[in-house]
Amino acid sequence: MKKRLRILHLEDNPADAELVRSMLEEQGIDCTLSRMRTRAEFQAALDQTDFDLIISDFTLPQFDGLSALKMARQQRPATPFLFVSGTMGEEAAVESLKQGATDYVLKHRLSRLATSVERAVREAKERVERAQAEETLRMQAQVLESMSEGVLVIDDRGMIQHANPAAEQMFGYSHGKLQGRMLADMNKLSAAENQQLVNQILDQIGRQGHWTGEFENRKKGRDTSFFT
Repeated sequence: MKKRLRILHLEDNPADAELVRSMLEEQGIDCTLSRMRTRAEFQAALDQTDFDLIISDFTLPQFDGLSALKMARQQRPATPFLFVSGTMGEEAAVESLKQGATDYVLKHRLSRLATSVERAVREAKERVERAQAEETLRMQAQVLESMSEGVLVIDDRGMIQHANPAAEQMFGYSHGKLQGRMLADMNKLSAAENQQLVNQILDQIGRQGHWTGEFENRKKGRDTSFFT
């Protein structure tokens, strides 16, 4: 079930505000519209409430759409901003996109309003999810790099994609020198045996989420050492 969208609507004209509301309803957009008429009302709304989308007219008495866009980008940079206007020329439209507007819809083409709203909200959600995933990966990388246990990240061919500092020290390699080497280079197993080992590791990880085992590994410049 889709959640109801919270939309901040900056529009001084009651008839135009009702036109946007009815068009969203007609096109199946489940939303709550909070209409603001002035700069002060718009500022207060930005200060007090989180919205899923901002819709704004481009031309307003004693206020203009680009100023509203600037305010929104300063306070709510992740919130998509959509212009709906009847007086927006091509030059103004291009400038608004340059300054951070998500999209614009002309009032005589409101048939595409729902499509624009859905795309803007979807893309904003994807950006947030991508940023969260990147932050999770960054934190995981920090943990990996600070671990006292050696960790090798290998692909399905047995090639080392990454080694943390503890693993590099364990195998006697300087920073970055393990990356790109084959697991077969690091132990006494044959190529076929290494591939079998890699398959076993991947299979167990797929079934149980982890792998535990022992095999002999060769430390650079020394006799074979035994690692768990």
